[in-house]
Amino acid sequence: MLQRDIFINEITKKMTKDKKIYFLSADFGAASLDILREKFPKNFIHCGISEQAMLDIASGLALEKNKVFVYAMAPFLSLRAIEQVKCGPGLMNLPICLISVGIGLGYADAGPTHYANEDFSCFRSIVGSSIYTPSDNETTKLIAKDLLKKPKFSYVRLDRDVQTDLNPKVKNDDLKKGYKIFGKINQNKIAIISHGKIFHNCIDAFKKDKSKFIFINLFRSKPFPEKLVKEVRNIKHFLVVDEQTPSGDLSSCVYEGFREKKFFPIINSKSLPERYFFENGGREYLLNKFGLSSKDIFLAAKSLR
Repeated sequence: MLQRDIFINEITKKMTKDKKIYFLSADFGAASLDILREKFPKNFIHCGISEQAMLDIASGLALEKNKVFVYAMAPFLSLRAIEQVKCGPGLMNLPICLISVGIGLGYADAGPTHYANEDFSCFRSIVGSSIYTPSDNETTKLIAKDLLKKPKFSYVRLDRDVQTDLNPKVKNDDLKKGYKIFGKINQNKIAIISHGKIFHNCIDAFKKDKSKFIFINLFRSKPFPEKLVKEVRNIKHFLVVDEQTPSGDLSSCVYEGFREKKFFPIINSKSLPERYFFENGGREYLLNKFGLSSKDIFLAAKSLR
């Protein structure tokens, strides 16, 4: 099942008991959304192709003490509506959840107008935001349940593609921390940090040689997890992998989070290059071409030893 359907299904379940929940869409559908609209037409607002207006409507609803979820394609919900995000949930500290679908190069072959390679850095700059990038359905479900229970200004970055399950599963204790570590921590190991779809590429890159590495799924990157540094303080080398352009990407986030705790290990980064992407060929083609294939990730990690 797609991550967006998992998230919307949890909202639909909660609507049966809570009529203060509103779901707004900027001309964007989903199989699960058809069910929500049919069951709760008074709690659904179709805003058309107008993400900026949708955020203004959401702010009004939130000011009336409603629980508000807005839903749109990642590039348009993040960049097109960024000022409304700042002036609404940002400045007024409103508990609006933004559900953003198609992060990174998710809308393959649609071109640079439809890619979301800057959304992470943009939302990191908005004061008061919380940022989630789940890598699988179980984490997506836990995040949805948590935000329904404790609404807050949040930006949830969902992938357009189906994601395979992680093993072992992310649990509630992991959700509270904001991350999950795969593998046994050892000071001689290299730590690979990532989130979203690209985290699976990292895991796949080391199928034949996992003994010298640990993998950190940083599904909540803001606020930066306080407990992470304590767990990994003995690790000397980190590789951060992100499907974003370099400025303000996940490696910047990790460095700043570590710096706050006065932890200064060696941090290397693998990200997309500083350019726009006009080539066609699909998502995997672009990732391979621009240095984010499993092989590239493996070689970058091995070079740290």
